[in-house]
Amino acid sequence: SSGINAEWPLRPGIPSLCWVERGVACEQPHVVQLDAEELNELIEKTQQNLDIIDNNNESDDEPVNDVDKVNEIAKEDEEDEFNMADYDNEDDINGEKIFGAGLTGVTYFANPEDDPYITLPQIAKDDDDTYAIKPTDSLICCAKLDGDMSNIEIHLWNADDETFYVHHDILLDKFPLSVEWLSFDAGDQEEIEGDRSPGNYIALGCMSPQIEIWDLDIVNTSEPVTLLGERIKTSKKKPKIGKKGHCDAVMGMSWNKLTPNVLASGSVDCSILLWDLETATAKECLTHHKDKVQTVCWHLAESTTLLSGGYDSTCQVVDCRTKNSKLWNVEGEVEQVLWDVTNPYSFLAGTSTGNVVCFDIRQEKPIYTIAAHDSEVSGVAMTKLVPGLLATCSADRVVKIWNIANNKPNCVTTREFSDAGSLHCLSFCPDSPTMLAIGALSGGLLMWDISTNKDFRDAFNNTFQGS
Repeated sequence: SSGINAEWPLRPGIPSLCWVERGVACEQPHVVQLDAEELNELIEKTQQNLDIIDNNNESDDEPVNDVDKVNEIAKEDEEDEFNMADYDNEDDINGEKIFGAGLTGVTYFANPEDDPYITLPQIAKDDDDTYAIKPTDSLICCAKLDGDMSNIEIHLWNADDETFYVHHDILLDKFPLSVEWLSFDAGDQEEIEGDRSPGNYIALGCMSPQIEIWDLDIVNTSEPVTLLGERIKTSKKKPKIGKKGHCDAVMGMSWNKLTPNVLASGSVDCSILLWDLETATAKECLTHHKDKVQTVCWHLAESTTLLSGGYDSTCQVVDCRTKNSKLWNVEGEVEQVLWDVTNPYSFLAGTSTGNVVCFDIRQEKPIYTIAAHDSEVSGVAMTKLVPGLLATCSADRVVKIWNIANNKPNCVTTREFSDAGSLHCLSFCPDSPTMLAIGALSGGLLMWDISTNKDFRDAFNNTFQGS
C-alpha cells in the first residue's frame, strides 16, 4: 500500500496536501524571529527521531572522526584557495553553532550582517511586505519528506497574476503522513477569552501517535498551538478516549465542518478517534475496522455520519451517535474514500488494485467499478463547482480526469508525470475548480490546470465556463 511502508522515511515526496481558500489566511501573518538556541532545539528533536534511520543505514566504511587529520589533509590541497577546511575554526567568527539533522557544524548568525562570509550588501526587506497575503491568494499546505528532513511547505498561488512560490514552511521533528485544514481555534481554553474566532490551522498526522495543530498565520513558528494524544508509541495497541489517544501512527484525518470542534482520525492501531478540539480530548473510540484505518471522511450534510476505509478491504459508514456501522467489501486495501459531492447517498473508494468503486449506502452492491489505473489509486478528488468531475492519481505516475455524471463513468483525458515518481495525493482548488494540486513521491508539488485541455473543455462544456 502507498500509505505507510518501510521506504517512506527514506524517500522524498509529498504524502498529503490540502488547500486554504481565498480570504481565509491573515493578510499580514505574524512573523516570529527564531534565535539560534530555538533553532538548535528543534534540530536536536529532529535528530532524535532520525536515529533509527541512521542505525539502519550504517555504512561499512569507517567514518573519519579525527578533525585535525581532516584539516591537515585539506590544507595540503593546492586548490583550497578559499581555506574551506578552517571555515568553522576561524577566531573572528562569533555566531552560534547548529548541530544535528545534517547541519552539524553550520554557524548561524541571527543578523546576516555579522556573517563575515556574506560580502554582498543586504537588501532591506519589510517582513510585512515579504509575507503579505492578498485576498485573491490561495494557499496549498504540503506535508513534505526530503531525505531525513521533514517539514510543512505552505505554497502561495494566485490565478490572476500567475504567482506561485513557497510562502513559508514549518520545520518538523517527525515524519508527516497526513494534513487536514480546519478553522477551529484549538488553542488552550484557559488562554482564550470569550468565543473562539475562526482561524487558519492545519492538523498534522505523523508516524507518532500524536496529532499536532499548527497555526498557518504564524511564520517561523516552532511549536504547535495544541497537541492531541501522547507522543510515545505503546506496545499494547489499545487506543483510549481522553488525553491518551492513539497508540500508533495517524494515517488520515477529517475535520467536521458541520460540527467545527470535532476532528476524526484513523490510525495504524486500527481505530478511529473522535476528538473534541475545544478540550483536546478524544470523546469516542470507534473500533469497527479490523486492520489499519487509512482514510476517513465526514458526510457533507449529515454531521454524525462518518465514512472510512482501511487495510481490512472494507469501506464503512458509521453513525457516530449509535456507533452502528455498515460495511462494503472491496478487492484490495482502501487507499482513499470520498463522498460524491453531487449525491448525498453515494461515495467513491480508490483501492490498492487500481480500481475506483462507487457505492450507494442504500444498496449492498457497488453502482459501478472503474479499472482506473495499473497500480494503486492513491488519490481521488471531486469539486462541487463542476458536477460529475472526478480526478484520480496513482503510483503509475498518471492523473486521469473522469466524467461520472449519471453514474456512467467515462475517462476524459489523462496526463503522465513521468519524471515525478509515483503520485500520492491530489486535490482541486476550492476557488479555481480546474486547478489540481498533486503530490508526488519524488517530484514535489505539481500543478495542472485541466481547463487547458481540449478534451476536458469538450466534455464539460455544459457545466463549466473556462477562464
